[in-house]
Amino acid sequence: MSIWKKNNTDPASEPSASSRNALKHGCCANNTLLLPDESEEDLKALEVIWLKTYNPTSEAERHLVQELAHADWFLQRATRKYNNVESDLYKANPNPSEWTEAQDRKLGRYLRYKTAHTNNVIRCQKRVEDFRKARLAEKAIAQKTELAQVKIKKAQNTSPSGAPLDWQQHLRNMRAEAVARGFVSPDEPNPFDK
Repeated sequence: MSIWKKNNTDPASEPSASSRNALKHGCCANNTLLLPDESEEDLKALEVIWLKTYNPTSEAERHLVQELAHADWFLQRATRKYNNVESDLYKANPNPSEWTEAQDRKLGRYLRYKTAHTNNVIRCQKRVEDFRKARLAEKAIAQKTELAQVKIKKAQNTSPSGAPLDWQQHLRNMRAEAVARGFVSPDEPNPFDK
């Protein structure tokens, strides 16, 4: 038996009912993408805008961009609710200095919702940007590594002049240069001749 059933007999306080409290205004409904007064087409259009903006190249990046689109959706919802509350308060009393403490608190609460969602959009954008920077850095490192490997391979297979390397000929050329400079006697046997 759950704790709720032991302590409560009121069906109105059932967890499934109380879990829908955030749907009154939707500003705390982070798990509910669409409220009854919202359009799925508008949400899809917003997702398309963000997907076109970032043009994700992987599933992971696409997921981050969709999170950003949803964060923006929640911000737009919070902004609408804040604007509605502010408009209603101005209709009731156009002078904000005459508003009651409850009215001020209500507007402040919706401003906090809006601010929290704005900060969430900023965090999501940062995640997408950080992900993209990390992928670009990985690509740059891979390209540098590949270029270094090509250079090493080329250096191993070419002479200092850039011509294809024949090691035997290269060693004979080095010996001839050493003889010409007087480092080696021309009468000494060449260890590289076989």
